[in-house]
Amino acid sequence: MPVIDILSFYISLLGIYGPIFLIRYTLPRNITPLLSTLLDETQQLLGRAEEFSAVTSQSEYKSQLDW
Repeated sequence: MPVIDILSFYISLLGIYGPIFLIRYTLPRNITPLLSTLLDETQQLLGRAEEFSAVTSQSEYKSQLDW
């Protein structure tokens, strides 16, 4: 009987902490590339705006993105 209790305890722990570990390891892999492409596109748009003199080259937007 104690073997079944120990086994059920470990299965319940996996049931509780399994989704937490899953989210912990999948979120950075999914969010980081999306955020990186968004920031790259924003830097390209700011570069184009600087070419057309719509935004000065020393704008606060560019300095915040480079930080």
